[in-house]
Amino acid sequence: MSFQQQCFFIAASIFTLVFIIFKIRKHKLNIDDSIVWILWSLLLLIFSLFPSFVAKISSMLGFMSSSNFILCLFVFFLYIIVFSQNIKISELKQKNTELIQKLSLKEYQKKNENL
Repeated sequence: MSFQQQCFFIAASIFTLVFIIFKIRKHKLNIDDSIVWILWSLLLLIFSLFPSFVAKISSMLGFMSSSNFILCLFVFFLYIIVFSQNIKISELKQKNTELIQKLSLKEYQKKNENL
């Protein structure tokens, strides 16, 4: 990993960490959802500070460069995030359907009581 890439990754990880903490403090991000992002920024910071560790892992896995390994790791990380968000969306859709059904039943019962 070149020095420029190392500086870029250090800056990106610090920016990500500060941005996440800022969003938590402004109550725009739930702490439970932000833990994964905090861990990712810390992992990226560790990888940036110890590029020889990343180089060893990337060469063992057959990557041409350590930046390709980090990019691949980031894409994998985003797939995990998207999958977990899809699970949450599915759960919320199910809850929404249940709430609509309960509300409809209550309104129907209220209508029948008034008649």
